Amino acid sequence: MQHPFPPKFIWGSATAAIQIEGAADIDGKGPSIWDQFCQQHPERIYQQATPALGCDHYHRMSEDVALIKAMGHNGYRFSLSWPRIQPDGQGAFNEKGFDFYDRLIDQLLEAGIAPNVTLYHWDLPLALAEQGGWENRATVDHFVRYAAACFERFGDRVPQWATLNEPSWSTLNGYVTALHPPCVHSYKRAIQVAHHMLCAHALTVKHYHEKAYLGQIGIVLNMSTVYPATASAQDETAARLADGALNRWFIEPALLGHYPDDVWQYYADWDLLPEHTGEELGWFTEDSIDFIGVNYYYPHYASGNADQTQFYLNTSGEKDPAQDCIFSIKGAFKFVKNPQGRYTDWDWEIYPEGLYELLKRANGYRPNIPIYVTENGIGLQDKLNPDGSVDDPDRIAFVKEHLAVIHQAIEDGINVKGYYMWALMDNFSWINGYKKRYGFLYIDRDNDLSRYRKASSYWYQSVAENNGF
Repeated sequence: MQHPFPPKFIWGSATAAIQIEGAADIDGKGPSIWDQFCQQHPERIYQQATPALGCDHYHRMSEDVALIKAMGHNGYRFSLSWPRIQPDGQGAFNEKGFDFYDRLIDQLLEAGIAPNVTLYHWDLPLALAEQGGWENRATVDHFVRYAAACFERFGDRVPQWATLNEPSWSTLNGYVTALHPPCVHSYKRAIQVAHHMLCAHALTVKHYHEKAYLGQIGIVLNMSTVYPATASAQDETAARLADGALNRWFIEPALLGHYPDDVWQYYADWDLLPEHTGEELGWFTEDSIDFIGVNYYYPHYASGNADQTQFYLNTSGEKDPAQDCIFSIKGAFKFVKNPQGRYTDWDWEIYPEGLYELLKRANGYRPNIPIYVTENGIGLQDKLNPDGSVDDPDRIAFVKEHLAVIHQAIEDGINVKGYYMWALMDNFSWINGYKKRYGFLYIDRDNDLSRYRKASSYWYQSVAENNGF
C-alpha cells in the first residue's frame, strides 16, 4: 500500500439537509429562504428544479444509513435543518424535527458511524429572512438559541459539531454575485452579513465550551488557493485582495482571533466596514475552535484588469467557452482561467495541489490543529447502466489524487483527521439543479428515487476498509 493513513482516520461522505431531505412542508417544518427562492425564481435554477422532494431522505433515512454502513464509512457529515427544528427561527421548537434527527443519530451510532453535525448549511428560516436575515443583528442571538437547543438534545451523542458551513460562499453568492438568495448586489451588506455570521459562530462556540460538552466544535470554510494570473504587480495585488476577501476574512478570526489587517484597511478605505462593537470583536479568540473543516474544489487565478462587474455560473455542464464561469468586481479583481488547467464539465479546475496548500496554511495558523477535509468532490454527468451499475472512473481518479496530497500533508506533520467526500448521494445542487451529480449513490429520478451504488463507492469502500490505498 503506497498511501497508508493513521489509525482512526475518518472515511466518510457529506450531505446537507435541504439538498437531500425533501419533506419540505410536512411534520411541522417551516419554509427556508431556498424553498421560497426556488418557488419564486424557477428560471434561475437549471431545469427549474426545487429541493421540495430532494432525495426523500426524510422518509428513506434508515435505508440510507444502511447504505453508508455497507460502503464501509466510519463517519458521516450532515446538517440539521434549522426550519425543521425551529420553523420560524425564533419561537417554539418542533418536536417532530428533533425526533427525526434523534433517530438518524442513533441509527448512525448503532452502525458504527460517527456523526459530524453542521448547524447551518444555508437554509435560513424564511421568517428570519423577512426580518433582515443575517443583516439583522438579532439573527445572531436567534442562532445561538437554536444551537443551544440542539446541543442540549443531541450533545451527549454527537462527537463533532460545526457551527456554519461555508460562510464565505453563502455570503458572496447571496450578496455579491446575487446568484443565491436573497439575490442582492451590495458589498457593504455582504460584509455585514459575514461579520454577523462570524459573531454567531464565536458565541456558539463559547456556549458549547461553557457547557462542557464532551465533543469538539469547529467551523467549515470553503477555501480556494488564489494565484496571480501573471507576475505583474497589478495581478499580485489582485490576488492578495481576492485571497483576503474569500479566505482570510473568514479563517483568521476563527484561528487567529482577529480580522486580517490589510483587508480591514481595504474595507475601511472603501467605506465597507461592518457595523460592529469592540465587544463583538473580542468574541474572536485564537484558541476557540477544536478543529477546522476545509472544503476544497478548485483554485482561482486573479487578474487586476477588472474593468466591469459581472458574474456567471455554468449550470448546464456543457463545455462551451460561452458558458465559462465569470467572477469580476470592477476596480478590484477578476478570476481568469488557467490555460494549462484541467477542467470539469462545469468549468471547475482540477488541481489537487491547492488542497495541500490550504491544509498547510491552516496548520500554519495554529500548528497541529485537527483538520478535516469536510468537502471535496467532482460533479459529473453519470449514467445508469441497464444492469444497475454506474461507471464513474473520473470520480475515482479525482478522489485518489486528492487523497494522495492529504497523505502527503500527514507525512509532513499536518494533523489531518478525516475526509468526507461530497457527496453521499446525488442531490439538489443549488442552482445547478439535479444534473450535476456528486454522489457515491446514483439517485434515479425517473424511477422512484431508487439508490444505486457507483463504481467509486466500491473503490472508496476498499480504501476505508484498508485505511489507505
